[in-house]
Amino acid sequence: MDKDRVIELFATLSGLSEDEVGEYRYLCGISMAEISRMLPENAHGCGGREEYAAAALAYYRYVLWSVTECGGNIKVGDVSVGSESKRLEYAERIWKEALSQLGAEPNDSFVFRSFT
Repeated sequence: MDKDRVIELFATLSGLSEDEVGEYRYLCGISMAEISRMLPENAHGCGGREEYAAAALAYYRYVLWSVTECGGNIKVGDVSVGSESKRLEYAERIWKEALSQLGAEPNDSFVFRSFT
């Protein structure tokens, strides 16, 4: 998987400047690792779809983080994210559609995991 391509796609999805994207390179890296773990061995090299899925996951994580960091109205029971909910729904949909194009499913329902 090409990390520079993942970062480029993440920048497109997020609308962040080149300088701002640099702060989130690690999200792209951990998202690449996650996508690689989700795919069977013979599924690698899928014409750029892996990079897009990694960028979409990084974008989803970025949106989740920015919503909570900016003090968006978060409610855990019957999920409510306030004014940012449409942005969050969009990010989640992009990620899930990218995974389905690869024939993969998320490992679990929680998008942030420990990578030890």
